[in-house]
Amino acid sequence: MPSPLAAKAIELLSPTVGDFVAKAKVSAACKLAKVDLETLERKDLELFADKLSMTCEPLGHAVAAQVKKHALAL
Repeated sequence: MPSPLAAKAIELLSPTVGDFVAKAKVSAACKLAKVDLETLERKDLELFADKLSMTCEPLGHAVAAQVKKHALAL
């Protein structure tokens, strides 16, 4: 079960890419940041937001930038 912060990140992406892909992208970002999905905390947020932005880069640079901005605001 994702941490509350990870769940919010999934909710952030779901309208754009769907639930399944959102969970996969958040999970991948956690793995890249070397943080467990279940224990993602605010102290990990900056690195996580960078990695989440990287996973969203195929959606376009503008989308990735917006995702990072919104992830940092979680």
